Amino acid sequence: MNQSFPLPGNKFEVLDQLKSFQTPLEKIDYLEVLAHDMRDKLDWMKRDEASKEPGNELEFLKRNDSLSAEAQVKRQLKALQTEHRKELQRRRKLAWIGFKRLPFPVVWDQDSYLEWEASIEGKHRKHDWCLWLRQGLVQSGDNDWCFKDTVIRQARLDALDKGETDDEILWYCLSIDQGFVDFLEIQNINPITQAPGGRGKKATPELHKVIWRAYRYVCTSLIENPSAQEVWNALKADPMMFDPESIVLEDSLSDDKFFYLLPNLSEPKSYKRLSLDTRLSLLKKNPPKI
Repeated sequence: MNQSFPLPGNKFEVLDQLKSFQTPLEKIDYLEVLAHDMRDKLDWMKRDEASKEPGNELEFLKRNDSLSAEAQVKRQLKALQTEHRKELQRRRKLAWIGFKRLPFPVVWDQDSYLEWEASIEGKHRKHDWCLWLRQGLVQSGDNDWCFKDTVIRQARLDALDKGETDDEILWYCLSIDQGFVDFLEIQNINPITQAPGGRGKKATPELHKVIWRAYRYVCTSLIENPSAQEVWNALKADPMMFDPESIVLEDSLSDDKFFYLLPNLSEPKSYKRLSLDTRLSLLKKNPPKI
């Protein structure tokens, strides 16, 4: 689910935009990107004001509003970073080598994919990487895809932290062609991890796979040992991210249940929030093969 906003024009717009984010880490990432973009905007406003009419009152007032927005960004960011220091440290610990936020490197075509493939395969994480990449992509046109805003923000910040420009991330990650998505789908097929089939072998229920993908995502991207409620929140926030077969009825998720429909069912069935605690315990002991 993408959440793109115009740069806030004053401090009140900063607070309004923050309400759209559910987790502290999402808010922190957004504010860090916003601080970078606000600084660029203010530098441009100074140059523009000087070229038009130095001391122009209207331009001065606009810049003052933007300065108040930047100050609000810094206040909110400092407070969140202090309050959620342990979560930031945990995410950094789980990040891929050389990154502070991303659990895996972001790639956008076969060339950039091949640059990382050997090192990731060497750690036996290729399947997880391909799954993460595919889940982070959303369709932006008939044959175009882009990474979700959450991924792009983390990629931009990791690039900036390393002293690199974030231009490449913005240029490539906002326009990915269907061919690379198809390539990822092929790479994601791993015979070792496929569900068993044939006579006498029962495949893992598709719904359990959805739950397990949500659990793995939260473990990898947000929280090391998430509670059932935190997994439920992730599933509720973006069910399609974990549900490639679209068995969960997206509009049905509430605080206490959702509905799902399997191909062999004639009507939707409900799944209660209270069932998730037991199900996660069982899945941890016997993870589904996805």
